Amino acid sequence: MPRERRPWGAGRTLLWMGGAFAAGCIPSGRLLTRALTGESLDEIGDGKPGSSNVVRSVGWKSGAAVFALDAGKAFVPAKAARLTGAGNGAVAAIGISSMLGHIAVVQGRGAASALGAMFAMDPGTMAIGSAELVGGFALHRNPQTVATTAVSLPLISLALHRQPRRALGPLLVITILLAARIKGSPGAGRPSSPAVLWRRFWLDRDD
Repeated sequence: MPRERRPWGAGRTLLWMGGAFAAGCIPSGRLLTRALTGESLDEIGDGKPGSSNVVRSVGWKSGAAVFALDAGKAFVPAKAARLTGAGNGAVAAIGISSMLGHIAVVQGRGAASALGAMFAMDPGTMAIGSAELVGGFALHRNPQTVATTAVSLPLISLALHRQPRRALGPLLVITILLAARIKGSPGAGRPSSPAVLWRRFWLDRDD
């Protein structure tokens, strides 16, 4: 007779959120760059800790590895929670916790972690959203593509599931992602004009 799964409650969700946050704090880009080149990622390229800087400064294979690791930091805990019986709300909270760890501690933008969290939360929505990502990346419009896809994900979720509550997770993910973009890099200061605000949102640039 199969063993019954322990029911998910607030305490268990909080415990998993803490573990996911800790996973999000792992600086994949910095660790891999140091291991491969002996250099600090903060001191090469544009100084950002994400995969885009690794691609430009170290190479596309290393950048792809960092992207996968950063996405995995959110996907693995959230997916594992799903497989052990967590509901949609708990899965969303766990994936978002990892994303917040990456943004708060690693001080990255969180795009890869957001992608991993979304695939665990709503693979159907992300299957559609991935078409946008692939098309935009093929045109070398990476920052614009991330912004466009992020804004569209809650709408895709709503159209696909017809459940407004189901779209709240994607909405929170993209709100955090775009807020991190608009905030800019450490020391960048607040946007000084609508033009700077737009460039941060659309082009992921601090100036």
